[in-house]
Amino acid sequence: MEKCSRCDSEMKEAKLSSDIVGTKAYLINKEPGILGTQKQTEVVCMVCPKCGHIELFAKSPASLWN
Repeated sequence: MEKCSRCDSEMKEAKLSSDIVGTKAYLINKEPGILGTQKQTEVVCMVCPKCGHIELFAKSPASLWN
């Protein structure tokens, strides 16, 4: 359970979307160069239903560097 850093209410998970229907938000770490590998992780969005504060979290942050 995540607590809002502004009002201490319980935050709820929400979907972060763009104009393209059904796409997810990702964090990407790409090694330099044309052949550099790219690693990514999904972004989790949490929103406070009371004050509207939004926080974003990497679902698997370690996977960006392993």
